[in-house]
Amino acid sequence: MTYKGQNFVNLLLFAFAAVLGVWMIMMPTPGWVFPVFMALSLLFGVLLILPIGGGDMPTVIALLNSYAGAAACAMGFALGNRLLIIAGSLNAASGFILSVIMCKAMNRSFSNVLFGAFGQAQATTAAAATTKPVRSASAEDAAAILESARRVVVIPGYGMAVAQAQHKLRELTDVLTKKGVQVDFAIHPVAGRMPGHMNVLLAEADIPYDRLHEMEDINPDFPEVDVALVIGANDVVNPVARHDKNSPIYGMPILDADKAHTVMIIKRSMNPGFAGIDNELYYLDKTLMLFGDAKSFTGEIVKALAGAH
Repeated sequence: MTYKGQNFVNLLLFAFAAVLGVWMIMMPTPGWVFPVFMALSLLFGVLLILPIGGGDMPTVIALLNSYAGAAACAMGFALGNRLLIIAGSLNAASGFILSVIMCKAMNRSFSNVLFGAFGQAQATTAAAATTKPVRSASAEDAAAILESARRVVVIPGYGMAVAQAQHKLRELTDVLTKKGVQVDFAIHPVAGRMPGHMNVLLAEADIPYDRLHEMEDINPDFPEVDVALVIGANDVVNPVARHDKNSPIYGMPILDADKAHTVMIIKRSMNPGFAGIDNELYYLDKTLMLFGDAKSFTGEIVKALAGAH
């Protein structure tokens, strides 16, 4: 949620709260100062996070954890408690380091994440995406392609989490494995809405951990992969990040799904992802769009595979 002059309003609130804080420290103040100080601080916290969403949320969550650690550390100094000082310092440092790692993974800066309202300026590209030709397929078509593959790499994203498709994905994995197909999962470091989001959901569905591979480990294998099955992921598989210097995601490390022999993408529509830009992966000759809800469409593929023999 954004509005004109948002960063200026936030800065003004922060400055006013800081003045009140210094006033309370330096001398006795009227009784109304502390409640107003708290109200301004809470309002500033809400308004600071309001324009941040989508793929930036993991970074912000880690940063808020860092703030909590810093607050605990300050409380430790106030109370003379060494345990609080040490634990708070470790929490603050680890949260900040995690935020830095995730910003690097997105090729973004802290200032861009906190104040950039990423994805807003490019939202107008959504309409243009509907004018380009794409190839779509049914669940039966997808099942036939998956059954004939030797290796399938599944790329989960936030769309999988929204549809709660992880359990159907486990059923698909089991069916394909019984048919002799090797199934692996490629996990992008900023997929989902929190650190480790995809890992947690897949673990919840009892998908073996050794099938989950980090981006830098699985990327070299994509040229030998028969099918890359993208479920609810968007910007993390967009090839423009490699070559389009004008793209807001240029330089962001991505999963090399476009290098697989066949790409299948389960998606509700052609709408762009969080970055608000079109995904050129959708229009490749090797790409098949599987339009529908991730959970129900994956279930239809499972039924088609189960009824194949």
